[in-house]
This record gives sequence, structure tokens and C-alpha cells, in this order.
Amino acid sequence: MTSPLPVVVAVAPNGSFKTKADHPATPITPADLARCAAECLEAGAAMIHLHVRDRDGRHLLAPEAYREAISAVEAAVGDQLVIQITSEAAGRYEPAEQIAAVT
Repeated sequence: MTSPLPVVVAVAPNGSFKTKADHPATPITPADLARCAAECLEAGAAMIHLHVRDRDGRHLLAPEAYREAISAVEAAVGDQLVIQITSEAAGRYEPAEQIAAVT
């Protein structure tokens, strides 16, 4: 049976806290995220929700880290996926820092 309404599949492949120690396939680096995005697109996703990390693997809201990750994802999938970044505090950021990350 098919749905009479369109369906949009969104993926959030890594979150703020999970690391490769939790699961070796967790995408952490921009290259990992790009590869994951391409695989998700192939599987039918329309949107990807990204989390980026610092050098120690901790949740990060740095615009330059998002620019790098977004560039890698776009190089892998073009404009075929909607890319959404997180503004999650994850116990590390205050509201002003969250707002600054997306403005």
C-alpha cells in the first residue's frame, strides 16, 4: 500500500555524544559525513542533520567546522540533500553561543 502523501526521509547519523567507540561506523570527520551523506541519499534520504566535533571528538558549534563539513557533503551529493546543522547545547554551550552558531 502506498501513501497518498509524499514522504520525506531525514537522517541524523551521529548526534552530539556518540563516538566511534560506541559504533565504529559513526561519522565524525567531514570525510566520514560526506560518505555517509552519499550512502543516505542512495538509500532515499532527502535531508541530513549534521553534528560536528572538535579534535577530541567533542560536540562543537563552530561555524568554520560546519563550513568544512557542509563543503564535504556538498562535494559528495551536490544539492540533492537538504543540509541542516544542529544548534544543540549538549551540556556544553549557552543560548548565546547556540544562536551565534546559526546566525
